[in-house]
Amino acid sequence: MCGICGELRFDGQAVTARDILAMRDALRQRGPDDAGLVLDGPIGLGHRRLSIIDLSPLGAQPMRSADGRFVVVFNGEIYNHQAIRRELEARGVTFRGTSDTEVAVNAAAVFGPLEAVRRFLGMFALALWDVTEKTLYLCRDRVGVKPLYFSLGPRSCQFGSQMRALLARNDFAPELNRDALFRYFQTGYFEGPDTVFQNVRKLPPGTMLAIRSDGSYQETRYFTLDATIRGSYRGSYEQAREELDALCKEAFALRLVSDVPVGLFLSGGVDSSLVAAVLQQELGANLTHFTIGFAERNHDETTKAEALARHLGVAHKVLRLTPDIASEALRDFCEIYDEPFGDTSGIPTFILSRFAREHVKVALSADGGDEQFGGYTGYERYPRYFKALSPIPGLVRRALAHSLRALPWERLADARLLGASRNARAADRAARLGRFLDLLALDSPRDVVECYAARGFPASAVARLLGRAAPEIPPFPALDLPDPTTAGGLSDWLMRRDFAFWLPEDILLKVDRASMAASLECRDPLLDHRIAELAFSFPMDFLIKDGEAKRILRDMLRRRVPGSLAGQPKQGFSIPLAAWLRGPHARGVREALSRESLTRVGILDPDEVGRTVARFFAGEGRYTDRVWLLYNFQMWAGRWLCAKPAGSREQAP
Repeated sequence: MCGICGELRFDGQAVTARDILAMRDALRQRGPDDAGLVLDGPIGLGHRRLSIIDLSPLGAQPMRSADGRFVVVFNGEIYNHQAIRRELEARGVTFRGTSDTEVAVNAAAVFGPLEAVRRFLGMFALALWDVTEKTLYLCRDRVGVKPLYFSLGPRSCQFGSQMRALLARNDFAPELNRDALFRYFQTGYFEGPDTVFQNVRKLPPGTMLAIRSDGSYQETRYFTLDATIRGSYRGSYEQAREELDALCKEAFALRLVSDVPVGLFLSGGVDSSLVAAVLQQELGANLTHFTIGFAERNHDETTKAEALARHLGVAHKVLRLTPDIASEALRDFCEIYDEPFGDTSGIPTFILSRFAREHVKVALSADGGDEQFGGYTGYERYPRYFKALSPIPGLVRRALAHSLRALPWERLADARLLGASRNARAADRAARLGRFLDLLALDSPRDVVECYAARGFPASAVARLLGRAAPEIPPFPALDLPDPTTAGGLSDWLMRRDFAFWLPEDILLKVDRASMAASLECRDPLLDHRIAELAFSFPMDFLIKDGEAKRILRDMLRRRVPGSLAGQPKQGFSIPLAAWLRGPHARGVREALSRESLTRVGILDPDEVGRTVARFFAGEGRYTDRVWLLYNFQMWAGRWLCAKPAGSREQAP
């Protein structure tokens, strides 16, 4: 795992070492082992190295192909690099070392850049310079495990593994993306290709961008799940389970290849338990497993993880999260996540990554199981509610929703009307009821998809926050979805949207930033694109049946561990956020969201923020996530936006 950056100029000027070095060294945590630089007229490439495969100097980057035509900087892993290497050797290519980077650059020379990446099984972001054709190729893996940002202007294209590489340049003038910022406050993350800045884009997963030295470019999507039809799998459930089981074992084994120690994040949930069981029982991996524990029982999964570790007989290390550790990570959040990021699980993910890095240099994570195999409750709940409510006339539903919203649901929850005392469960149930009322007012399946995606502020509140009139409210990104009346229906819509946006731009971004801040490589065994293609071809009842989520994964796990370890309900990687923000961090929240601070940054409306903060500190749990979004944004703006020269950023909207 590494950090990459560079620039291609279109104006005939040479790239300067100063600019590339500034970008490169802003990425130092991604690659503390070594650094490299290539300058050749209009092109400059920088690299920070975290040595995983071929620890010798022969794995250093930037790296040239054997024929000298291509130069590459590469971040990630090609898990099938040994098989591709043998194919290249049969075609006469001579290798100097054993790294997968050397395979990547020579595969481009032999097969061409696009055909080469189609052969790769792995996670990667790369920049490839064709010396002969004067063309720069930027490419991201199929699922979007590894990030790549770029700014394409009239005089040059600049790119980097993180936003911080671009912000490190003195000549980079960020321009706020007001539409993307609007959606951020609705969802808690930036849906690619948009970013917080108008002049920076994320390269979409499964995409190659070819940029010529005259500034012309062509974007090619080399992978998509659009052609994978829900229910197109023709075998029985038992055949599907066996086929998936065999594919998982193959994919998991590929992700063990390393020249440094490997560990595994273990939560006790279905996904990480399955990965742990397969690796230990069938592949004999003997990994060290890492778990983070919380003092609050409703957030803690250590008991489940410890039980599984004992059953498998594996080494298991647990870090108990203390207030001091949490406070330190919360203070560092905006340094780790160099763009606004609303997922609070990024805090324990970083702490766990840092803990694991004390023992290993590579960790396996089980992300992707929910999005591919129907793990989120919304996949079943939203379609069920919408189907039940649809026969009611729209005017009646909307009037009913309006009336019900006026009731003090959180106080009723406190009175045990909803079966919970005034704690996190009460707030959660009140929030669920709020989502039900949202659904009550919706008329179409596409409205449901957008409602599902909007986990933060409602659009009307964001409009007030940013001073936008209702007609200016931007739409959600378009997604080419099948007819919801066919195959998997609305559940399939929700899963495809999560796979296209939520997975790469929230879950995987979180893991990338957290692990790289700890100089730890993180691999995702369940995110082999062949698993995704197979999973999205299964009928929906292979995934969700009789209220059981991830049915097929649970059945695979039940064949390996006792039923008590396979039937655990989904808990998630959540933190006691409300207690933290109202307790030890209350002063910081109030200061960051004070009228003075808001006026200084000049983006959010102080009156709207003040109302939200007041309701949060009055104990209304549904405002917790909203306050976190506001607090996180203000802290980010103070660190990354206001630090730029006054004339280099757009005036507040």
